[in-house]
Amino acid sequence: MTSTYAGNRRIVDIDAHILEPKGWLRSYAPATVKDLIPELGEGDPDFNQLLDDSYQDYLGRINDENLQKEIDRDYMTISRKGWMSLGGWDVEERRRALDLLGFDCQLIFPTGSFEQIMVTPTSVRAEAVRAMNRGMIDFCQDTRLLATAYVPFEFGPAIALELIAEAVTNKVTAVLIDSIPASHQHSFTHPDFDVVWEALQESNLAVFLHVGADQNYRPVPQAFFDNGRDMRHFRSDAPGDPLSYMAIGYPGELFLASLVYDGILEKFPKLRIGITELGATWLPSFLHFIDTGFRAFKNIQDLSHLSMKPSDYLRRQVVVSPFAGEDVGWIIGQAGSQMVAFSSDYPHHEGTDDPIRRFEASMPHVGHSEYDDFYFGNGARLLGL
Repeated sequence: MTSTYAGNRRIVDIDAHILEPKGWLRSYAPATVKDLIPELGEGDPDFNQLLDDSYQDYLGRINDENLQKEIDRDYMTISRKGWMSLGGWDVEERRRALDLLGFDCQLIFPTGSFEQIMVTPTSVRAEAVRAMNRGMIDFCQDTRLLATAYVPFEFGPAIALELIAEAVTNKVTAVLIDSIPASHQHSFTHPDFDVVWEALQESNLAVFLHVGADQNYRPVPQAFFDNGRDMRHFRSDAPGDPLSYMAIGYPGELFLASLVYDGILEKFPKLRIGITELGATWLPSFLHFIDTGFRAFKNIQDLSHLSMKPSDYLRRQVVVSPFAGEDVGWIIGQAGSQMVAFSSDYPHHEGTDDPIRRFEASMPHVGHSEYDDFYFGNGARLLGL
């Protein structure tokens, strides 16, 4: 049998992506809505050209056996990531990529279509969300591809409940929600949303935060980039500069702290929450800091509804995926082996050309059972597998 990238490891990949071509999202939208959804690449000539080039590359390789062999060899290289990737949007190609990777499964998130939704007029955005969710389900035809569905809270509990019901009907594995509330909505922890959290708990769907799903919130104020230096700072959903990287986990920390302090994880103890592409180095200190906040304010504000230490809720219900290159061994040593899980981010560039090697460079003292937790056990538990 041909060796795979995973080797002898069993791997549940809790963060991978579709790289949608132009026209993809609109093709799943009702005729009355699709023309109101901005096209991918619209207003960005360089990105638009990349989308055209990548599609021509795809058309050239699908019937060229020699090119296919070349891509099978080079699929993990940086030049073959992003829209030039193997299996970015074609299901048959993705099956081949999964055969080469050797992973048990991949949880699939959107890429470009999510950005399209964010700039779609609010009046039809809910229909654009449904279109994206339909497309995600259609892409995940192989049993190793696990679909996510986006469930925004900004339209209120009724729409969120409809989207959850649709996800359950279509056997979706997890839902993606925003990490920062929209300016025109209540907090995620407002009592009005208790019915949504209850539905998520009863549905057995995992709940995920992901970089970019933050209603355009940026932890680093723009003024910090007016620094007089001849150094370009890339502004994107992923950290394009070291200053943004320092703050990338902050939306996740705020979200988790609100769920703990406001009693959501107390009320709904079976919720399972995954944090992806927001880093993980912040996790050990956050576990301490959230307990410190409780001790500092429990005699000032009523926190009597909490029956456990705040950090214990997180240890029970949250799994975080680090970036390749973070010190996973240290994170496991400080936070415990049950809170950290593998992700490849395939086929995004941020996943690097060899995430396994980069993770394991920091794991020389991690035991066999902790390896299994990281690569398989924690991801399988989080996804309800």
